[in-house]
Amino acid sequence: MNPNRYRVIDADGHLIESIPELAEFMDPGIREIALHPGRNRQGVFPSLDGMHYRPPSEDAAIKGRRLVRASSGRAGSAEDYGAFLDQVGIAEAVLFTSEGLSVGFIQLADYAVRLCRAYNDYVAERYRKLDRRLHPMALVPLQNLEAAVAELRRAVLELGLPGAMLPSTGLPLHLGHPYYHPFYAAAADLGAVLAVHGGSNRGVGLDTYQNFFASHVLHHPIPLMVALTGMLFEGVLDRYPVKVAFLEGGVGWVVTLLDRIARDFEIYGPGILRRSLPEYLASGQILIGCEGNDHSLPYLVKEVGIEPFAYSSDYPHEADVLDAQREIGETLESTALSEAQKRALLGENAARFFNLSQNQEEA
Repeated sequence: MNPNRYRVIDADGHLIESIPELAEFMDPGIREIALHPGRNRQGVFPSLDGMHYRPPSEDAAIKGRRLVRASSGRAGSAEDYGAFLDQVGIAEAVLFTSEGLSVGFIQLADYAVRLCRAYNDYVAERYRKLDRRLHPMALVPLQNLEAAVAELRRAVLELGLPGAMLPSTGLPLHLGHPYYHPFYAAAADLGAVLAVHGGSNRGVGLDTYQNFFASHVLHHPIPLMVALTGMLFEGVLDRYPVKVAFLEGGVGWVVTLLDRIARDFEIYGPGILRRSLPEYLASGQILIGCEGNDHSLPYLVKEVGIEPFAYSSDYPHEADVLDAQREIGETLESTALSEAQKRALLGENAARFFNLSQNQEEA
């Protein structure tokens, strides 16, 4: 029985790849990279950065309790995520890669093309087909723009995936750069959803940090700020009716952009922007992932409305079952949000944004 009074959608969960399973979907030219890792020190995907080496036991020590996974099976498998949905009372989940968060760092375009194709076949077969509540986002090889457009088309039209993840770091050009505009035009034509997802701390001024927590404060929100600002001022959201989510950075960074862009409006006028940032946020083209109990959220809802925000669990990375239950519970009990706002935040916004079916009964 669903313990929540609204239909909850997880806008940002994570599958965790089984590399041997992924290898089954690779073409022979790259399969041995996965099957014989000793011959390839890099791994199937590049290393995310020099910070992500903390063992789960350290997370448990910080929380002051053992981590509660949804199942005794492999964390991040389709079966595990299905159990998570059942235990927390979530109707559907949009899932992002774990290993592939570093896809932007691949320098060999041909390899990126082959790997993204294999990944998309893998998640469609081992996640989407196994549990229709799970909606994996595709990976696309932006190292080769023509191939990226073709793979997005295949992922959406043939595999039934909602759209694609864009890495927040790693690519040589910022995501608003005109080079990528044909990709955004294709995504808009397909009705495909895009999502910029935080991951690595490389290349954003944090490379000399030696403390994971100091890096973690910054290495998700900063690249999201760079991506959204680039898209705004390069006209991506004006030229193309494309939808782009910005995930894993909370919502506080949006306050900074609101203040800075409004200040520039006062000094310089709108410049090349056709709309104010609140207007872009209210347009339906932008979704910001949040836990639901973020301190800045009530202020942002007052300033720009509830439409751009959606609950995101991050299971099974930093959050476990108890964390997700607590965060949803705190949102349900919040006195700062109305019942309509809670309903939108916990499910309606994500369902609309990711084009998810509405045929499941609410609790």
